[in-house]
Amino acid sequence: MLMDDVRPARRAESIPIALWVIALTAVAPFPGAAIVYCYGPAKFAAPALGVLLTWSAVVLSFLGGVRWGLETREPRPRWQRQTFSALCAMAAMVVLLARDRAPDTWILGGFIVAFLIQWLFDHQTPDSPSRYPLLSTTLTAAACISLSLALESAMHA
Repeated sequence: MLMDDVRPARRAESIPIALWVIALTAVAPFPGAAIVYCYGPAKFAAPALGVLLTWSAVVLSFLGGVRWGLETREPRPRWQRQTFSALCAMAAMVVLLARDRAPDTWILGGFIVAFLIQWLFDHQTPDSPSRYPLLSTTLTAAACISLSLALESAMHA
């Protein structure tokens, strides 16, 4: 391996407390809606599922927008990464709009798959801030755990 092939290790950036507060506030609707859907009064189940699915589309679009923003700061933005960023938002909307045309179990599963694909793509992105993977993982984990809880409940309903 040539010396030119070795990239210097990135210094880990600390995550400011304000950024954690924003991130944790953004994930709060996931477990809240999933718990109400699974264990709350029956009259709140449908609205809670609507919140969970809508918030999933919003956060997937947000994560795609973050990636778009990270890429646009590059001297030569990679069109493939920008295209994938836009496709994540479109996929989220397609899954959400399929709600009345497919069973809720498929919609929940679709969002889980979309979050995981986006997370995998995010972790393959070179030159992103070192704090981004942890924040991305936090959002993805909260979403996928909550969606999985709702999926399990929907499968047994």
